[in-house]
Amino acid sequence: MSIAISEAPRNFAVQFAADSADRLNARCNMRVGLWAGAKLGLAEESRAVYALEVMLAGMVDSGHDAVVDKIMGDFAKRGIPMTRRQILVQLNKDHHFVTTHCAAPN
Repeated sequence: MSIAISEAPRNFAVQFAADSADRLNARCNMRVGLWAGAKLGLAEESRAVYALEVMLAGMVDSGHDAVVDKIMGDFAKRGIPMTRRQILVQLNKDHHFVTTHCAAPN
């Protein structure tokens, strides 16, 4: 019993860190979705919906592959030239923004 109690704060800290990382990734994916929606020429309301779709793609598959694949596919459908590298550069910018401006204070 005492082992479970003493491990509880550590388990909570590990879970909190994982949840925080998931939230930051979701915010990053939302931002890149808004960027991609603007590049696709979507209206403001449609951009918000599109950003949610991009965020969900990132939740289904960890890492950036699902997000990049979704965006690349949508650009290809519209005949808009976009490279994987361009999307990854934007993801990097958004990740930097989110980690510096949206992270919870220590």
